[in-house]
Amino acid sequence: MSEYTPNPSEPPTIEEGVYALFDDAKKTLKEKYHQCEACVSESPTKAMIAAVAAGYVLHRLPIRSIVVANVRLVSALAGPALLAFGAAKACEFLQKEARKHAE
Repeated sequence: MSEYTPNPSEPPTIEEGVYALFDDAKKTLKEKYHQCEACVSESPTKAMIAAVAAGYVLHRLPIRSIVVANVRLVSALAGPALLAFGAAKACEFLQKEARKHAE
């Protein structure tokens, strides 16, 4: 993923917004990962008990049906999300063209 440098004279594009969102999520996940590592190194026994409990709970859950439900949900929402993204890109393109003609 390449870093985008926003142009201050133009409003941010859809890609810049998406990349900024992904960068924020990436930073947050890294912070949480390092916090988790610190917690495990401070008290490994507690971490081991939590891992065993999580494994037991995951074994008891109907994982297959949860995954199937999530896949159905994502596949149902993918079309409208792509349509909205395409409409936003078309609007962005039209605004850029209007600015070119106005100058």
